Amino acid sequence: MVRPTLISLAKRVPLITFRKGGAGTLGAQAANQQLAGGPAIEDYELPARFARKRIDPEEAAYINNGGVPN
Repeated sequence: MVRPTLISLAKRVPLITFRKGGAGTLGAQAANQQLAGGPAIEDYELPARFARKRIDPEEAAYINNGGVPN
């Protein structure tokens, strides 16, 4: 037999709160557009200080072989 307790009879209060509006409103869509920023920048458009380093042939061999080349 289950006995009701005072805790289960009390009104449930959620532990988390959500921002008003939700994902389906126009306000949320406008906020997503602001966070997205501008158009994407391609690798070749980056300044030299942000460019990727070249991979030397030895490192490429390690990557292609999955470890130390034999």
